[in-house]
Amino acid sequence: MTALLSARNLALSFGGVHAVRDVSFDVEQGEVFSIIGPNGAGKTSIFNLISRLYNANAGELLFAGQSILQEPPHRIAALGIARTFQNTELFEHETVLNNMLIGRHVHRRTNLFGEMLFLPKVRRQELEFRRVVEDVIDLLDLQSYRNKVIGSLPYGVRKMVEVARALCIQPKLLLLDEPSSGLNPEETEDVSFWIEDISRDYGATIIMVEHDMNLVSRASDRVLAVADGAVVAVGTAEEIQNHPDVQRAYLGD
Repeated sequence: MTALLSARNLALSFGGVHAVRDVSFDVEQGEVFSIIGPNGAGKTSIFNLISRLYNANAGELLFAGQSILQEPPHRIAALGIARTFQNTELFEHETVLNNMLIGRHVHRRTNLFGEMLFLPKVRRQELEFRRVVEDVIDLLDLQSYRNKVIGSLPYGVRKMVEVARALCIQPKLLLLDEPSSGLNPEETEDVSFWIEDISRDYGATIIMVEHDMNLVSRASDRVLAVADGAVVAVGTAEEIQNHPDVQRAYLGD
């Protein structure tokens, strides 16, 4: 398999605090790769480096063979990287449909003048965008919420809508930041099913930061364990759970 994302000796510090220390890993094309670790281990900091919200102090980050550490944050979605957040970042007063259509903005090929006149090219683009959005709505079973305002929806549905908006970008790499956070056990089980659907139907490579080891075990091909900003181990979920250094990082000596 070919590595879609390669991190080499990544480092990030805030003053004297080392959030990420000499972190290296590869994520293969098409796999579900999870990052786990205790609170403060540096998991979200790694995500923020990939999505360019943070600038690395050292190291290299290659996406599809190209360095992305010099790319501005607003270019990341256009390159094919989409992410969700631990706390949903949606437009509360807009509908589910409009939030998802916003996810298509990186593929916009028309200008303001053409859109004001609603020229044929604009109409064709709008139909294409709607087709992609409707496919995602069907995939995640969001039909009944299509025209509902985000602010009126339960938390579990909002989490799914944020994933749906990210999918509307049609990403090569999808970053899921604690997708089960705040969900009940039944909703968390649903998360494992739609991760499988996304991987199978969209061919997206997925990196997931997650605390729920049941979800990690069900959904992941490989797992990266980090602690104190550094890599502890990489392997299957079973290998990671039985790794003495991982157990030490969670439980102490």
